[in-house]
Amino acid sequence: MKVSVPPPPDLEEVERAISALQGRHPAHERTRRETLAAAEERRQELARQHTALVRRRWRRALVVAANAAAIAIAATVAWRLAARAQRIRAELERAEAPFAAQGLVEIASNALSAAGTLEVDVPPSSCFVALTTGGVVRAREGAMSAEATGSVAWCACDSGRVALDAAGADPHIGIALMRIDAQSIGGTLARAWVPFTAGAWAEGGRECADAAFDGWVGEHRWPRPHLDESWLRASPARIGLRRQGFEMVSAVEKDRPFGIVEAAPATCLLAIAEGGDPLSLRATGGAWVLSRAGGAMVWCSSGPATTSVWRDGTAPVVVLAAPADRVGGLLGARECAEIAGVTVPPGGSSLPERDLAWDANALLRASRLVDVAQGSLPGEPGERDARVVALALSAGAIVATDPADAVFACDPPLGKASSTSESVCAVAGPISWWRRGEMTAAAARARLPFWLSTLELHHEPDAIARIPELLALSRRLARDGFEPTTLEGVTELGDGVRVVGRAGEDAVVAVGLGSKRPWAFPYTDAVPWDLGDPPRVVHLEPGQNVKLAASPPPNAPLDKRRTVVFRRVARP
Repeated sequence: MKVSVPPPPDLEEVERAISALQGRHPAHERTRRETLAAAEERRQELARQHTALVRRRWRRALVVAANAAAIAIAATVAWRLAARAQRIRAELERAEAPFAAQGLVEIASNALSAAGTLEVDVPPSSCFVALTTGGVVRAREGAMSAEATGSVAWCACDSGRVALDAAGADPHIGIALMRIDAQSIGGTLARAWVPFTAGAWAEGGRECADAAFDGWVGEHRWPRPHLDESWLRASPARIGLRRQGFEMVSAVEKDRPFGIVEAAPATCLLAIAEGGDPLSLRATGGAWVLSRAGGAMVWCSSGPATTSVWRDGTAPVVVLAAPADRVGGLLGARECAEIAGVTVPPGGSSLPERDLAWDANALLRASRLVDVAQGSLPGEPGERDARVVALALSAGAIVATDPADAVFACDPPLGKASSTSESVCAVAGPISWWRRGEMTAAAARARLPFWLSTLELHHEPDAIARIPELLALSRRLARDGFEPTTLEGVTELGDGVRVVGRAGEDAVVAVGLGSKRPWAFPYTDAVPWDLGDPPRVVHLEPGQNVKLAASPPPNAPLDKRRTVVFRRVARP
């Protein structure tokens, strides 16, 4: 505040003099002077206030302008960020589209941040695809580390934390992580069937691979292979397999490492690799039932079973199935393969131990025996029995007889088994079959069929040996639609036999049985054959007759001979 300075004393005297000369009040000049001074002081105060007001207005304008500029800058930055996020999102959606179409879901991305790295916690039992909109993407999870152009895929069993980063020409590359349940695509084992293509696959998920694969199979998510039914008509041998009851149920395509096989109950299966590539059989739970069987393998099961056939190589593989009762269980299935020229290697067949008795039963029924009884072999001798027996042995099982010197014959011959084996045995008299050791073995028993009654009273070893051979012939012919008959339509001749065709039948196979060596003499109208050889099938129309002969000729008297004629029902 400005302090008023009192005027000098002589000034007041001068001002009174001037006022008196002008005829005014003596204080007039002093009052005028003070009024002018107060006016000047007021003017200066108003000037100062005006200056301050102008300054305040300028400051307010500057603040408003600064705020407006800041808002404009922020809006520009936000627009640019939104445009960048929108661009990254659009590019990610294009990159994710092939994977999203197969069920993968994005669980994290850098669409908002545009950061060059991304970290995210992930759940267990999953398969992932890390992808980028350009350049190379790198993924790390625990000990797993992989990189590839465009995308990287892997599976994992446990929860964890995934770190992603990308490198490319664009500093703002889109990065995303997509996920799908491992079971939905079969996990690591079914990678060849995955319906999407990643830039690279990293190792991982082995610990839970079996569970993921079994879940995928159990939910029937696997694509069905194309089955070329013409395969069974492409050659006489394959046609023979079809006539014996086999049909195509699955395949391993050349660009796939395995195929899924769903088997009906009481079925035997035969897998054939056309190029001889090694085959393996995997059961539910991850057990490898058969490993690297060269070119072919065979297995049977009494119950429904889902397995997978794996191939090392690229040769096409076909999987055929037939009813176990028709082919004769595991042994019969191997016989069918052999007849078709398919070699099942040692160790190339499998049968669950729980199915040993069932398999032995199927073997006898396919041999056209009836009233079959089955059971496990005891660990010590039991009641003696003279019936025909079919044995089914687990790997390493050894069977014995009581008495130990009993006369019997088996086809195939019994020995120390190195793998599951089956055999049909005939005996010269009552014996007891039992197993040595702890390995499992089973048996099925039945009486000789009516058409083998001629040999029932003969106990010579070579006569006994003919019985399993004749039952093997019966199995082979039964699979092809033949049934054994005697007497009707048959006339025994001194040098052979005459057979008459019956209604509804189109072919016959005849075998004579005698009371002395060679006990059995196969008949033919052309090239001679013996038991164990492909039988001579003679086509015979109803009402027609044909004379058949044996080489050498039958040596038993007519009244001691019986001819068994296997007749085939005509097929449409």
